[in-house]
Amino acid sequence: MNAASLLASAGMNIGLALVVLSLFSVLKKQPCSAPVYFARRIARREALPLYPAFSLARLRPTASWISRAFRITEDEVLRIQGLDALVVLRLFKFGTKFFTVCSIIGLLILVPVNFTCQDGHSRSEFSYSMDAFTISNIGKGSNRLWIHFACLCFISFYILYLLYMEYKVILFFDFNILVTTGSGLINSLC
Repeated sequence: MNAASLLASAGMNIGLALVVLSLFSVLKKQPCSAPVYFARRIARREALPLYPAFSLARLRPTASWISRAFRITEDEVLRIQGLDALVVLRLFKFGTKFFTVCSIIGLLILVPVNFTCQDGHSRSEFSYSMDAFTISNIGKGSNRLWIHFACLCFISFYILYLLYMEYKVILFFDFNILVTTGSGLINSLC
């Protein structure tokens, strides 16, 4: 893999993400999308944050919803949107936590180990390639493979820990919802 291909791929993915976020921002403001984005508010007969008449503001993408999405608490998500929305939100947070730790381990431990290993390869072979940063740069039987194994074990135990913590939190919210709604099964157990 060469650096130009990596940059081209990253550029296309970032551009596509910006297009999708802009479409979401515009479509969310349209009255025909209200049943999709505001179903619970419609069921409760609450006022909807829509533009009443046609205006250019409805067609202009905005990013203000992104900052509001980071400020909302889990209790507000649970109260307004329900447990399913909270689980999806926690899934995104879970992914962020996991990939942050994986990136730090990869960049601070594995990339230097791979790059500084010269088992049978000369630097001229990797001058226009990113293979110097991968495990393919380590020779067969090298003790540096144990570093990869240790990082893999750490990441495996870390994801198991994260999954267990998410399970406990979601189980807590689910149990609280069942208790507050007066479910017959929970009342018979208590």
